[in-house]
Amino acid sequence: MALSENLQKLYDMLSCCTYNGAQHTHILIEETDQLAKLKKVTLKAPNGDWFSFCPDEGRKCKRLQASSNLVIMSPLLKIGEKHDHHRACDCVVLINKNEQITALYIDLKSGNPVGYKGQFQSTRQFVRYALGLLEEFHGIKLTLAQERFAVLYGGEQSPLNKTTTVPKPIKTTQPDAPYKKEVSNAAELKMNELLV
Repeated sequence: MALSENLQKLYDMLSCCTYNGAQHTHILIEETDQLAKLKKVTLKAPNGDWFSFCPDEGRKCKRLQASSNLVIMSPLLKIGEKHDHHRACDCVVLINKNEQITALYIDLKSGNPVGYKGQFQSTRQFVRYALGLLEEFHGIKLTLAQERFAVLYGGEQSPLNKTTTVPKPIKTTQPDAPYKKEVSNAAELKMNELLV
């Protein structure tokens, strides 16, 4: 199995890709903050035409930040406190079905889940920009058909609230109203639960 040609082209445009449905049946999402209680969550996913990337790591440009001669296209692309839009969530999964993309934006939070709206908004605009570049410069149109937002929070040994095994239908199409689920550290979830 391989990614479709068009999704592979998008995959090749990004430098922070982590997993793909041609080679993996899981997505490990990790939080690198030393103080975080929720360090990692694994999403179980079937093989398919999807891949994940880690925009929070990709935006840091660690190698480039050391250069004092860094030239960028716009101050909008600078990293700094006064540019709130330069934020990112922990993981994005792009799923292709008949050239229709479903984007699943995921953020891990320890304890009280706050501060995710700007992260989701910024990442959503980056995904739209990448799809626009793919169409403009490569003539490949992948339509962003659906967007889902999920905040996984907690990190204690076991979640306080028990949940049913069958997910309830949820509306998660806005960055300020994501699906929220309390999970334990190193939890395993089915990706489809976040796509309902």
